[in-house]
Formats: sequence, structure tokens, C-alpha cells
Amino acid sequence: MTAGNTTLQDLDTAPRLLPRLGRVDWSQTLIVGVAVAAAATIVILLGLIVWMSLRTGVPAQPSPYTLENYHTLLSDPYNYEVLGTTLAFALVTIAVAVPSGAVFAWLLERTDLPGKTAAATLLSMGILIPTFLKAMGWVFLLHPRIGALNLFLVRVVGLESSPFNIATVVGMGFVQGITLAPVAYVMVAAALRRMNPALVEAAAVHGVGIVRSLLRVELPLVWPAILSVMIWLFTIAIAAFDVPAVIGMTNNIFTFSTALYFMVNPAEGLPQYGLSGAFGTIMIGLSLFLMIPYFAALRHSHRYQIISGKGYQTRPIELGRWRLLGWGALLLYVLLAVVLPLVSMLWASLLPYMQAPSWRALASLSLERYTSVFVDDALITSGLNTLFLMFAVPTAILFFSAAISWVVTRSRLRGRMVLDAIAFLPHPVPNLLFALAIAYLALVVSHVVPLYGSIHLLVLAYTLVWIGFGTRTLNSNMLQVHRELEEAAQVGGASALRIVRKIIVPLIRPGLVYVWIWTSLLAYRELTMAVLLSSPENQVISTFIWGEWTGGGLGDAATAGILMVVIMSPLVAGFWTVARRQLDVAES
Repeated sequence: MTAGNTTLQDLDTAPRLLPRLGRVDWSQTLIVGVAVAAAATIVILLGLIVWMSLRTGVPAQPSPYTLENYHTLLSDPYNYEVLGTTLAFALVTIAVAVPSGAVFAWLLERTDLPGKTAAATLLSMGILIPTFLKAMGWVFLLHPRIGALNLFLVRVVGLESSPFNIATVVGMGFVQGITLAPVAYVMVAAALRRMNPALVEAAAVHGVGIVRSLLRVELPLVWPAILSVMIWLFTIAIAAFDVPAVIGMTNNIFTFSTALYFMVNPAEGLPQYGLSGAFGTIMIGLSLFLMIPYFAALRHSHRYQIISGKGYQTRPIELGRWRLLGWGALLLYVLLAVVLPLVSMLWASLLPYMQAPSWRALASLSLERYTSVFVDDALITSGLNTLFLMFAVPTAILFFSAAISWVVTRSRLRGRMVLDAIAFLPHPVPNLLFALAIAYLALVVSHVVPLYGSIHLLVLAYTLVWIGFGTRTLNSNMLQVHRELEEAAQVGGASALRIVRKIIVPLIRPGLVYVWIWTSLLAYRELTMAVLLSSPENQVISTFIWGEWTGGGLGDAATAGILMVVIMSPLVAGFWTVARRQLDVAES
């Protein structure tokens, strides 16, 4: 660069020279520090689970390192029974969720099904009802002793025993599967939406029927997406707590998550943290092992790429008379996933004890439970704590996720991709394990920091577990912002923090809003971590309902569940609507 003559090449290299020629940008150091602190905490918590598995006794007490916990765990035949139950439950889950989601994705993306917007809205209605409430609803409907439908059939038809039993591994997998069907729909629909239909139309020209074309052309092309969905949902099912806890535990059906819960919360004696750590370490290994084929499918997805730079327009498949069947399948799903669980819970909340539908039962309907629960101080406190989490957790997630995404996508820091990989770790690792590690850590430092049992403990757990969702979403948003805008600001002397606040944040606002709202909804629905970390001071609505349920107050639990849906639904529905709009804006 010569005096008075500045070339374009000089301007391009100027931003890189500024850190050397000017003062140190401490704001950039601050952003990197925040990102590294979040990643380090995740690594420490995972390491703490392994560390727990090598020790005996209670937290903060010295004990020798030993493999005794692993020996005890692996020598007990009961644990292999739990493993078999968990795998069977996961297989039933994906057998229900993946085909359902794939069919709905095909109907909405590849056919001329009328009212697609309404259909997509119906599929997303399940977000309004937390999973554990759906499980409760199915217990009230099909439990062999108290299920309203079973009681009705036994009385009317004269059967000797209940014809249905939801309290089985298959029943649990069915409930978990219909809950996860919308997730499968979203993931498969994304693959179908980006697929060039030229091969399908070529098959149609040559007289290939719809069914054969679907099986021989479309299915192979979206197979990587379907395989990814199967593996992803399998890991979710292995770690699932809500459905196995509500349906299985009272019937002595235990999966990994519920068995781990009983180790930490035994009916008698002290928590078995060492065994829990060994159990958790095995779960972590299994979950990470299942991620190998998932990433392999993504790595080889180029073999199935048929999207090119050429423009194309999808010609929807004409369903004709089959449109009614398509809408019938959608309405059946809504009936199973939303209507029946809610109706059965409402029925249970209005009765003094569970009865089959009859004129006599109608005469005993009462709002007594609703009038008493409204003045319950514990429920009011739980509601306020839930609202606090719905605002505090997404704000904290945005703070840390934005820092990690900025380091990964905008900086030249060596090893930055390691931060991205660490932020992703909470996805395959069961949430219950992070809650276990955080509870253990809080006990160890309780004499220094009184964190155990506080609402801030839940904020910490939720933030770390869902931080990966924030980084994955914000990474794609930040990559769309061209570097020339930042470089121009750097030439003007703007700090990294000011660039983020004035340039990047306004440009990726839709993605930020989407992450905030979605994680707020997750905080509203969460039961797994809340149960393990709950105390009288940090109780939320989900743990209040759980306490009523496990304490035998099934009618009171149903009442609180209905109130949770009715009171929170307007807020949740509004959040969800805004989130969908922001996602559409971000994709456009």
C-alpha cells in the first residue's frame, strides 16, 4: 500500500491487519471466553458422570477409585432385562413414528391434498400438550384397572377382563411414537421439499404407478433422511423418561431412564450415585455409538443428491378419491395424539373416582377439584416458576449459543470446530444424565454456592442441554451474512461486540426469535430434568403434576394437567405461531 493510493486488495487485507496495528479488541476476547466457558461446562459435566462411576459413597466424601460399580451393574441380570425393555420400547417407537411421519410428509409435500396449511397446523397441535400429559391421558383411557374405555367395554359387552392394556412395552412405544411422529414429519418433509421430482415424473410418463414410483424412486432418494430420522428418534426413545415413567413405573416396567431415576431417588436408603454414574456412562457410550451411523448417513448423502442449479417446479401427484383417505389418516392421528388423551383426562378430573361412561357417572360429575386447586399455593408457585423458566432459559441459551456460533462461523480461532462439536454433545446424551451430573456438582459445592434445590439449578440444566439446538440454528443463519459487512465495520474501528450488536443481530433476528421461542416451549414442557432436580423451592407445573400422580392423586393430577393446557395454551400457541413465521422468514 502506497501513500495516497489504496487498492481494492489493500482494503481486503486491511481488516486482517487491524488487530496488529491497533489496540487489542477485548470484546472479541469476551465473546470467545463466553463460548469456551459454556463448552467447558458441558465437558466437565460429562466427565463428572464418568468420575462418579469410579467412586462409592456420597458426594463430597473421600473414597477410593474403583470399578466396583461397573462390576455390580454388569453382574446383575435385572439390568440386562432393562436393556431389552429399553431396546424393545425404542423399536416400537420408531415403528410408529417414522412411517406415520413419512406418510404425512409425502401427503403434504408431494400430493394435491387440499387444505395443506390446516393439515400442517393439526400435526403441530401436539406441541400444546406435554408428553407426560398424553401418557396420563392414555392411562385414564386404556389402563386395565382404571381405563375408562376398558371399564365401559367390560360393563357393556360383559367381558371377563379388560380387552386393552396400555401398560405394556408396546403400549408405551405406541404413545411415544405418536408423540414423535411430527418430528419425523418435519425431517422427512424437508428432504422431499428439496428433491427434484424429474425422476418421478419420468417414471409417470413411462406408465409407472404411484405406489411403485413411491417405493422404487422416491423412497430410495430420501432414504438417507429416513435413516437419519430412525437413528435420531431411536436415541430419543432410549433416553425418554416421560412415557416410561407415567405408564411403565407403576407396572414394574423399567427402561434405562426410569431405572436411573430410581437409583438416584430410591424408596429406601441413600442415592446410589456411583451406580448411577456407571449406568450413565454406559448410556453415554451407547448414545454416542448410535451417532456413528447417523453421521455416516449424512457424510454419504452426496450419493443421493439430485438437486441442481436448474429451476424446476413440482407437479403434485393427484390423489383423486384418495384425498378422503389422506385426510382420514390426519384426523385419526389428531384423535389419537390430542383428542382422546385430553378427553380422558378431563373425564377423570370431573369424577370423584374413575368410572366408565354412563348416566350414573354423568350424574356424579363435579367441578370440586377445579375450585380447590385454584387456591393451592403450591400450584400457583409452580406456575410462576414455570413462567420464569420460559423467559430465563431461552435468554441464557441465546447468550451462549450466539457466542459459540460467532466463534465457529465468524472467527479464525484454531480449534473452533471443537466448540461446535461440544455444543452438539447434549443432543445424543440423555437429558437425565446432565441433570444427574448437575445435581451431583451442586451437592459438592453446596457449602460454597447454595445452588442445590434452587430455580437457578433448573436454568443451568435446561440451558446446557438445549444449547446445541441454538448453535445449530444460529450457525446456518450467521453463515448467510457476508463477511464484507463486518470488514467494512472493522475498517471503521468498530469492535467485535459492536459489530455483533449492530450488524449480525439485526440480520439474523428471525433465527434468534425462533430459537428463543422454541426453547421457551421446551422449558414449558420439560419433566425429565425437573423431576431429578426438583425441590419445594424450585417446583414447576410439570413436577407438581408428577407429585400428585406418584402420590396417588390421579384425579388431582388430571385436573392440574387440564388447567396447564387451558391456561398455558394461548401463550404457547402464540409463541408457536410466531416461531413458525420466523422460521419461514429465515428460510426465505
